Amino acid sequence: MHQINLRRIAEHLLYWLGLIAFLSVVWGSSDGNYPRNLIIQFYSLPSRLILVYTTLYLLIPHFLLKKQFTRFALAYLFLLVLVGLVIQRPLMLYHVQPIYLPEWNVSSFFIISELMNTLLDVNLAAILPVGNSLYNLWVSSNEKLETNAQKFIYLKVEKRLEKVVIDDIIYVESLKNYIKVKTTEKEIVAYRSLTVMEEALPVDKFLRVHRSFIIGLTYVESFSPNQIQLGAIKIPVGRTYKEEVKKRLGYF
Repeated sequence: MHQINLRRIAEHLLYWLGLIAFLSVVWGSSDGNYPRNLIIQFYSLPSRLILVYTTLYLLIPHFLLKKQFTRFALAYLFLLVLVGLVIQRPLMLYHVQPIYLPEWNVSSFFIISELMNTLLDVNLAAILPVGNSLYNLWVSSNEKLETNAQKFIYLKVEKRLEKVVIDDIIYVESLKNYIKVKTTEKEIVAYRSLTVMEEALPVDKFLRVHRSFIIGLTYVESFSPNQIQLGAIKIPVGRTYKEEVKKRLGYF
């Protein structure tokens, strides 16, 4: 945990130093005064830091993770305006401009173009970290959906679909156009081929051991090249499946 925190701190420091260096070069290339633009970028840090870390550690957990998207958008907009007009704009107008930008003839606080430039300048720093956080949330959400989708399947039993928990399946037996699914709770006869069922089951948890049988690896108690014991149930191993069974089960 300590190493993870140190790594995260290092990544954040590199981001801010990289951003300052990049913007100093970009703005400095217009007038050739790189040291001055470097100083100005440091003065822009307070508002940017507040915007980024308040969003990451307050707005996202309290609104976005709870799927309150409208509240998140409104809260972010309010925060951006707050730090832009209360911190960034006064600092630039009354301190940075007189000392480092005396050639600027802007004396009024409420100039629409200047206010918009201020908000855009502050928001610029949040694009990468907040965007990265949102992307990670999206990836995590998709992974959870995929994981949940893999926890159960629906089988057609007569005229209804019956939910079967995958981890509860002990074995599946082929009955021509039907299959018999033996679980820890019940036994189901469903309309589905064994091949289709095999494709629907996770390969790390199930193994085809016979043209008529798929077994749940969790329930294997003992085995030989010819037979597998699943509790009180004995499942034969087909001749063409022996090598794969020995390989997967570690028979020696």
